[in-house]
Amino acid sequence: MTKKSKLAKVPYNESGGLLDYARYDSDVHEWRDNKPFPALLTLKGAERGMSAARFVWHSDKGHIYKMFMTDMVSLIQNDGPIYAGTVDTWWIAQKRGSNYGIRCATQEDLKNAGHISGPKNDCPGCDQIAYRYESWCPLRPTADQPHQYRHDPLRQFQCLCRERMEHVAHGLT
Repeated sequence: MTKKSKLAKVPYNESGGLLDYARYDSDVHEWRDNKPFPALLTLKGAERGMSAARFVWHSDKGHIYKMFMTDMVSLIQNDGPIYAGTVDTWWIAQKRGSNYGIRCATQEDLKNAGHISGPKNDCPGCDQIAYRYESWCPLRPTADQPHQYRHDPLRQFQCLCRERMEHVAHGLT
């Protein structure tokens, strides 16, 4: 996997969607800080531009985001979970050549944005982010430091840190 460079600002249109190309400043409604954001996205199709093929996602809030093919492969192989063409996770913008798109936010992206893991109320990175139902910071806990047990939906009796429920990392002895 290649190292991802940090992109400080990204262009958005007047309806709140990420612009896939910003040739002129007049094309851009707003330049925003590039921080991970939670969104429920539904795959609507694919398109081919002059220099890139992209997948088109629509958010539950009506925003449109484009994703490069490479990032779609990564999403399918690694990041999941995809259900009936929808993905509910944390995303971040990136730039390839002159084009902008989204990808799943990595744990490193979340750390760089100030997330610390644990209850959302205690996480400075989650401050003022209205994520519908999840009460936990999206940064996964690690087995090498104590944290509250968080059920991994893909593994029975395991925490998101990949350790069993009764492991000492969860404050249990």
